[in-house]
Amino acid sequence: MRPATLGPDPAPLPPETVERLTTILGRAPGRISCAVHLDDGRRFALDAERIHASASTIKVPILVAALRACQEGRLTLDAPLPLPPAPDRVGGGGALQLLPSLATLPLREILILMIALSDNVATNGVIGLLGSPAVADLLAEVPTRHTRLRRTMMDLAAIARGENNETCAADLVAIVVALQEGRLLDAEHTALALEILRTQQFLEGLPAYLPDSIAVASKTGSLFGMRGDVALFERAGRWAVVAVLASDLGESDGPSAVDRGTAVLPVFAAVGESVAALL
Repeated sequence: MRPATLGPDPAPLPPETVERLTTILGRAPGRISCAVHLDDGRRFALDAERIHASASTIKVPILVAALRACQEGRLTLDAPLPLPPAPDRVGGGGALQLLPSLATLPLREILILMIALSDNVATNGVIGLLGSPAVADLLAEVPTRHTRLRRTMMDLAAIARGENNETCAADLVAIVVALQEGRLLDAEHTALALEILRTQQFLEGLPAYLPDSIAVASKTGSLFGMRGDVALFERAGRWAVVAVLASDLGESDGPSAVDRGTAVLPVFAAVGESVAALL
């Protein structure tokens, strides 16, 4: 069993919760990282600064950067965003690759698709509007240490060059905590960001075992042999942010390769349940 490694001088979670989380995470397949931050400042971390592929969890800072551009008047939520022609739409997730007759959507709906269904066509459209420096500026303000947007979604040539989007559990928690605390956007756009994150449709990870009394705003990510999830839990005026990232969940290469990423989802769910019990 791996020991929990805490950040600089944090107030710890209750010993029984630390023991439970450490046990749950110690039994996980692959290489797993976790970070937790409660509204009262208590924290927990296990290997939380290990760098993983971000997969679609990178869409959280993209969302916040887009809403900041709207807040500053550089973008407009109701402005129609042209969609690429069907042959140029990337796959890998989302609805827009399946709807070739749809030519435009308002930016607001593009952002919802980017989060709720992890739509990669929508995401690439937002990156094209913003430019990656806008996301980098936001990440520096949080600040994060290991999160980088290096390419658009499903850019196979960039992937072959090793240009991968990266993050760590500590950074994902830091982004969502800064958002929840109103340090990244004004009140109106903070509320909209959280509203969009609450539209998340993939709930088989951190929120899977939670009752309806817990409000969840979250974003998942998955690649071959990798799964990630970051979530804000809220109940009765209390809140907690938790992130988990797991890699090395694939077997073999080529046509015989097997992605066993779903094997870690019960671990994510048990972590979420343990954190939510503190609220």
